[in-house]
Amino acid sequence: MTTIPRPTTDSLHKAVADKVAVVSGAARGIGFATAGLLARSGAKTVLVDLSEGILKQACSTIGLQTTYRVCDVSSWNQQAKMFQWVQEKYGSIDILVCNAAVNPEIAPQRVSDPERKVQMNEQVYYNYLADQRTSTEGNAPLEKPSTQLFDINVNSVVYGLKLGVHYMKKNGGRIVVTGSAGSYLPIPSQPLYAASKHAVLGLVRSTSCMPEVVASGVTISLVAPWLTLTSMVEGLKEATNPDTLKSSPEDVAWAIAFAAAGSKEQSHGKGFWIQGSTITEVESSYWEVTERLMSPENRF
Repeated sequence: MTTIPRPTTDSLHKAVADKVAVVSGAARGIGFATAGLLARSGAKTVLVDLSEGILKQACSTIGLQTTYRVCDVSSWNQQAKMFQWVQEKYGSIDILVCNAAVNPEIAPQRVSDPERKVQMNEQVYYNYLADQRTSTEGNAPLEKPSTQLFDINVNSVVYGLKLGVHYMKKNGGRIVVTGSAGSYLPIPSQPLYAASKHAVLGLVRSTSCMPEVVASGVTISLVAPWLTLTSMVEGLKEATNPDTLKSSPEDVAWAIAFAAAGSKEQSHGKGFWIQGSTITEVESSYWEVTERLMSPENRF
C-alpha cells in the first residue's frame, strides 16, 4: 500500500482549470466540499442533488463558475437528461464524481432513546432481518426488505458510469466513485449499506478493466472514506469521541481531487482509502494478492 500526498493547489488548478465537472450529492457533505474545491481550482462545476433550494444555497456559498441541476440520480431518465443538459450547456464533460448515497441503516445508531432504537430495529427499513409483518393479523407474511438503498447507492453509479464513459470517450475524462471503508470491511449494523458499497467497488474494478474503457482514455477511480463528519453520522457517539479517527468532508474532497487530477497510471482502477488527512492507495495490494491466488489458466 502506498501513502499518497495531496496535490498542491497549483497542480490541482493546472489539472482542472476550465474543465467541466459534475458532482452528484453535492448539496452537502463530501459532495459539497468536492464541488467547492474543484470550483476554487478553476473548474466549471455542476452541483447535482434533489433539492433545488439547498442547491441554490450551495452554489451561492461557493460562487465562482458553479451552477446546479436538480436530478434524482437513481432515475435513468433524469440522469440521462442531466448529462445531455450539461453537454449542451458546456460542450464537454471532463470530470464526474458519483457521490450520491443514502444509509437508512445508520439511523438507529444515531438515536439516544433506547425504546425508540428498539422500535426502529424492528422495522425492515432499518434492519432487513427484522420480523416485521405486512399487517397485524396472526399469519401475515413477513414484510419485504426495502431496496431503495440499492437504487441510489448502486444503480445511480451504474447509470453514471455508462453515461460518463459515453460522453467522455471521444476526449477522455475522469470518473471518481465515492465508496466507503464499508467497500472493504463488514459493518454488522449496516449490512445493506456495506453490500451497496462492496458492489460499487466491484463495479469500478471490473469496468475499469473493460477493453472499451481502457481504449477510451477514461480514468475510473474509487475513494473509500473512513468515518467522515457529515450529516449522515450526526448523533453517533463515534463522531464526537475525541479518540476516534475521523475525516472531514474536505479530507475526502482532496482525495477525490487527486484521483481527478493525477496521472492515469496513478488513478485508473485505483482505490484510495481515506483516514483523516491520510490518503492510501489500496487496490494495487489487492491485485498483488489476486495474482498470487489465481493460476494463469483460471484468469478471466
